[in-house]
This record gives sequence, structure tokens and C-alpha cells, in this order.
Amino acid sequence: MRIAFLGKGGAGKTTTAAGFVKYAASKHPFVLAVDADVNAHLKSALSFNGEAKQLGLHFDEITEFLRGKREDLGTRPIIGTTPPSAKSNFITVNANDPFVSKYGLKQGNITLLTVGTYQQEDVGGSCYHEKLKSLAGIFHHMLDTDNDIVIADTTAGTDNVATSLSFAYDLNVFVLEPTEKSVQVYLDYKAIAGDLASRTYVIGNKVDGQDDAEFIQGLVGKDRYLGSIPFSRNLKSFEQGEEEAINDFHGEQATAFTELHKKLVASKRDWQQYLDRLHSTYKWDCERWYSDFYGCDMLEGIDKSFRYENALAQWCPQAKVAALV
Repeated sequence: MRIAFLGKGGAGKTTTAAGFVKYAASKHPFVLAVDADVNAHLKSALSFNGEAKQLGLHFDEITEFLRGKREDLGTRPIIGTTPPSAKSNFITVNANDPFVSKYGLKQGNITLLTVGTYQQEDVGGSCYHEKLKSLAGIFHHMLDTDNDIVIADTTAGTDNVATSLSFAYDLNVFVLEPTEKSVQVYLDYKAIAGDLASRTYVIGNKVDGQDDAEFIQGLVGKDRYLGSIPFSRNLKSFEQGEEEAINDFHGEQATAFTELHKKLVASKRDWQQYLDRLHSTYKWDCERWYSDFYGCDMLEGIDKSFRYENALAQWCPQAKVAALV
């Protein structure tokens, strides 16, 4: 199952995402972490060593991998929202998966995928959505089961709702400070998210006592509030260079993470709804832009017989998914 961390810049989204990655790794044999933030700080927050490959720099290479042996597209290119075919290549959530091994940075039972940040050649001519296309293609070809854990640190604000990544996550969590500006980011998202708001929750961060917690709850609703992370001297010490202090800070996060973990493992994905949304988004993309851009009917030949359940039964037989005939 997949979870995205969102929030206003500076609210502590990345440190909260990193803490939950560590928490989940203490309870599951493998965790796939994804840095989908333009600032790309999840690696340092996790105290990972080594150089991370930037997925945003390898779009062509990644899409050719995802194409696999499919013939229905002919010479038409794959874009971020291209729905899979039975002959596509897929990505599974385990450390030995060929794609995860090639592009991930591994430490213990955690592997980190990184979308990447801007390069010098991007200045003045690119937006971060262009780099997120790689991640969209990856998620739409990812066969994760109810027992798999995928945790993403996303871009600040409500930007996530503007791409097909908006429905790629099973759970969305806003990290909010006890201020009106911070809470407003969640309220703005809720106003435009439609039914996605039902899978969206809140964690309070830098909470100094019950009054702060009640301030956030009063604006978002108690049913959306999963818990509080206290204003912490340990985090400040870590950010000042005391690396061991982060372990004490993770302990302070544990109460809120217990409730969040319960929500995540109880989530169930409706694969047919997911596929319907993907087809709808792909159609919108092609009609508004890509068919004209590439000078061809991008909708022609798409494999409408594909079902994720069948792919799961083939690629993840341990999941015991019933294939659709």
C-alpha cells in the first residue's frame, strides 16, 4: 500500500516522512521510500549514504523498460499516464526487483527511489511535473500488494493533485503546524480533491501542548486528526549536526505513527477504480495535448482488456490475487 506525505513548506513534511519510513521498517521486512519532492532531502533525513539516481533524468530509459514486449502501441511513445498492457514490464516492491535494484539506494531493509531536483539545463524552461512523469509511469506499473509498504515524500502544497499521482496513493497525510497558514494548505486540498479527501488525514507537527492539537483539530475535524508530534529539541539538535539525536526524535513520533500505521495497513485498493481513473486521465492528456504534439492518435490500440488483478496473479503469485477471466 502507498502513502504520500504532503504539507506546507517548512512544516516538517520530510522529517515526518523519514520518521515513518523508519517506523514502518521496524515492523515490515521491506519498505520502499520515494523522494518526490523538488528539494530532495529525504535521503539526508534518512541518513542514507551514497549517490541516488534521479528518476527524472531517465524518463526515456524508464519508459522503454515499462514498454516491455507490448506491440499494441506500435511506434507511439509511452507517457506518464499510459495504461499498462499484459505485455508491459512491471515493478514489484522488494529489494531484489530488477528496477528497484537498478534505481534504488539501499540501506538495511529500506530502498530509496529519488525523482530528483532541477538541473542547470532546466532553468527557465521546465517545471517539476516533467520530472514527475517518470514517477507516474512507475506507480502505474507497480504491482504492490496489501502487505507492501511504499512511502513518498511529495512536493509542498497541493501540487500533487494536478497530476495522475493524485490517485496513485492509498493514503494521503498532511503534516500541519498549529498555524492558520499551515492548515489552509490542507483545507485548499480538501476543497478540490473530491472523493480523494476521504483517504486524506492529518498529523500535527511542532505541537506544543493540548491547545495546539485542539487548534488543528478544530479546523480539520477530529475524525481526520491522527495524532501529534511534539515541538522537539531533539530535532533541532539533529539539524545542528548531532546525528544521534534523530533516533530520540523518532521515539517522539511513535505515538502518532501507531495510528497512521493502523490506517495504512487497513487500506484496500480498488484496482478497477484505479484503472478506470488511469484510462480517463490518459484520454484527457491525449485529447488535450499529446495526440497533437506527437501527430498521431495516441488513444489507438490501447489494451483495454488489461486488468491489474491478472498481472498481480502472474507477477506476485504469493499475494493470492484472483485473476479475472
